Amino acid sequence: MRLFAQVCLLFLALSPIACSAQDGPMRYLEGEQYRKVNKVSEPEDASKITVTEVFWYGCGHCYAFEPYMRKWAETKPGDVVFERMPNSLGRPVGLLHSRAYYTAEQLGIEKQFTPKMFAAMHDQRLPMSTESAIGSLATQLGIDEAKFSSTFEGFAVDSQVRRAEQQSRDWGVTGTPTVIVGGKYMTAPSMAHGSDEAIDVVRFLVDKVRAERK
Repeated sequence: MRLFAQVCLLFLALSPIACSAQDGPMRYLEGEQYRKVNKVSEPEDASKITVTEVFWYGCGHCYAFEPYMRKWAETKPGDVVFERMPNSLGRPVGLLHSRAYYTAEQLGIEKQFTPKMFAAMHDQRLPMSTESAIGSLATQLGIDEAKFSSTFEGFAVDSQVRRAEQQSRDWGVTGTPTVIVGGKYMTAPSMAHGSDEAIDVVRFLVDKVRAERK
């Protein structure tokens, strides 16, 4: 009888642990905290899971979410590739900012340029609505003005902007920030009800995509 009582107590003590372990992923439901994209992108390398943050420099929510994504990217699993993808949200100035992102990427200064661009717009309240204003940030990072301009106006950047716009439409992105996991699922702070929560959903979706590919 005593042994039975001990077993019951042990079961009750472990039950909350077991429930919490099971209930964690179950909190995230398709159609609520995440959803499937409109058109799934097939991976170039099935052994790698690409996590894409779709953003716009002018978006205050993107600026607020940036530290969370950056922190996550520093500790992401080895089989995960993180990338950013600018989106214009249908705004002409958004297209200009997309060109800015890909220009910085082409010139090898994106990691330094992106924080400066965000800070200029959201801390200093500068519109950054002209090529010359954007170029001034690049020159601060040691880029020759003529080099910046030729890259900004070049075919390679134009192609990347067009490709990003089309990809966002294919996925069904309607706002920023939006995070695409494995080219298959999307989530966002607005869907997950918070930035920390969105990062948790990203982790969940990475595990989900990994399991589905096995």
